[in-house]
Formats: sequence, C-alpha cells, structure tokens
Amino acid sequence: MLLIAGAVASCTRNGSSERVTLPPTAVLSIRKTWAVVKSPLLRVREEATSQSTVLSHIRLGAVMEVLTRSDTQDTVENETAYWYRIDYQGLKGWVFGSYIDIFDTRAKADQFSATLQ
Repeated sequence: MLLIAGAVASCTRNGSSERVTLPPTAVLSIRKTWAVVKSPLLRVREEATSQSTVLSHIRLGAVMEVLTRSDTQDTVENETAYWYRIDYQGLKGWVFGSYIDIFDTRAKADQFSATLQ
C-alpha cells in the first residue's frame, strides 16, 4: 500500500509545467503521377529492362498510375528514356517511357486519353 501511495503522490501536479518544443517537421505531400499509353500495344514487364518477362500488354489510351521511375535512362529501339513502375487496374510492372506520356493529374491524363480513342 505504501508503494501505491508513493506512486500516486508522485503523479500529482506541483503547479509548474514543463514546455516541450519540437523542431519543425517537413509537410509530407503525396502527389500522384499519371501516364497514358501512346503506342498501339504497350508491354508491361516484370523488371525495368527490355529482356525482362512480359507480364501483360496495355492498349493505346489506357490511363495508369505511375508509382516510381528508374534511376537511370535506358535505350530501347533507338529511343532513350526512363522506365516507369506503374499500376494499371491492379497490374503492377515496368513500362518504357518513350511509349507513354506523363501527367500531373488524373484529369489531364483522362483528357489526353480521350483524344487518342
């Protein structure tokens, strides 16, 4: 009992408060990037290389979310561009950048897609 009484007594306020100052924190901003297929049939690959396994194909005008971009550019069929990891209706894989157009909003991507179909 004496131990409990001591613990309760130590938790009471003595009238003074301690101010805690935290350093400023950068605001986390999550912006999505969108892409539209501008070739008749785009290969979605398992890895960011033209020798990688083809997971599926996406048709002209399809709108997809860009998840990330490769660190370095690559050359495929005499075109130099980055590889982009995309999510298209749950399908995640890599596509070559010279076959897509990039947009900063879904609305802009949808608008461009409508001109292709």
